[in-house]
Amino acid sequence: MPNGRVAVLLLACFLAGCQTGEVTSQLAQRQKLAVSDQKNNIASLTEVIKANPNDANALNLRGAAFGQSGEYERALTDFNAALAINAQYHQAYANRALVYARVNKLPQALGDYNQALNIDPKYATAFVGRGNLYRAQNNHGAAIEDFNRALEVQADPIAFFNRGLSRQALGMHAEALDDFENALGFRPDAPEVYHAKGVSELALNKYEKAFDDFYKAAQGREGNFEAWALRGRAAEHMGAKKEATRSYKRALQINPSYRPAREGLDRVGWNEEA
Repeated sequence: MPNGRVAVLLLACFLAGCQTGEVTSQLAQRQKLAVSDQKNNIASLTEVIKANPNDANALNLRGAAFGQSGEYERALTDFNAALAINAQYHQAYANRALVYARVNKLPQALGDYNQALNIDPKYATAFVGRGNLYRAQNNHGAAIEDFNRALEVQADPIAFFNRGLSRQALGMHAEALDDFENALGFRPDAPEVYHAKGVSELALNKYEKAFDDFYKAAQGREGNFEAWALRGRAAEHMGAKKEATRSYKRALQINPSYRPAREGLDRVGWNEEA
């Protein structure tokens, strides 16, 4: 199953209240461009702040840029400064909460999300962020409630996806599938959504759909050996031994020590023609 901490961020901009596989060389190039863009962004915002030290918006934006660059202490310093200027700046509270969550200061993160919602009770970003905190703590009932409240404000792929993960964790697989379908309506190229969708389809014995979705998950994220192994499991349930063998072997090519793939090959046969 997909890692929860990673999955939470898959469909979102990292900071600043944003709502919203390729080969390794292409991904590395994108990462280099992103780092370059953030450095330019930080430099530009620093000039703005030098000219206007009390510009809370510029401080919040630079904090978001630092957060995206992994410079969490600098991000916190900027959010603190922004909030010292404007104590009602709910976006800065939510942004600081996300950085607190990133550095595993969960009580502080929860406090900031609560403060953001005290200021703006319809701030969907804070509901999603707080829901993610609850989900990370396996408090799925509270998480679903927050995702519901976020979706009452606006349709959002992050809220749909993470509500689906919480529903999946509670065994509500049919409802989870509805959420994953809604998330894909916004982002039809999101491999993690296909992965999660396949997990619920396996649980509901929808093996052919799971087989297809795990393929999309594996193709969309290089190195996803879990998706290949789960695709093998779906094929095995379908009685498609050749496809199961192919998928299990592909998983082992990526991670030779992955036990579920080895166990799968023990069941369907290592020498099955593929």
